[in-house]
Amino acid sequence: MIGFLFFISFLLHITALIAIYQLVKQNKAAKQTNMDEIIGLFETYLAEIKEENRLLETKLGDNDTMESKEEKKQAEAPVAPVEKGSNKLNDFFVPEVEDSLETSLQARVLKLHDQGVSHEEIASRLNCGKTEAALIIKLHAETNNNA
Repeated sequence: MIGFLFFISFLLHITALIAIYQLVKQNKAAKQTNMDEIIGLFETYLAEIKEENRLLETKLGDNDTMESKEEKKQAEAPVAPVEKGSNKLNDFFVPEVEDSLETSLQARVLKLHDQGVSHEEIASRLNCGKTEAALIIKLHAETNNNA
């Protein structure tokens, strides 16, 4: 009886090993098929990109020749003298814009704290919460201690 159970167990093990081998083989075939598809897609994309680059180069080459022709025409054309009262030169200049510098809330809180102002006073002057001002000061103190 024990021999019969060993024989059945042996057959079941052999069947399981064959099934596992077949699954591994199918998995490898599927991976190879996926890799072939991916490689094919990349080759297609690469060909499309090369074609777009070639078209762009030809288009840019045409533009360069057109621009060089226009530049030659402009160089050959006589230059009109600028009148003294003319504002044509001012059209090319951009008016100056004043830059403004605004300090952050954190910098303002720390500046007031360095001046010896209390947390409550800082919060009321800067329109922020007392906890926020205290937290900014505490974090700054911790960063300075760690540095």
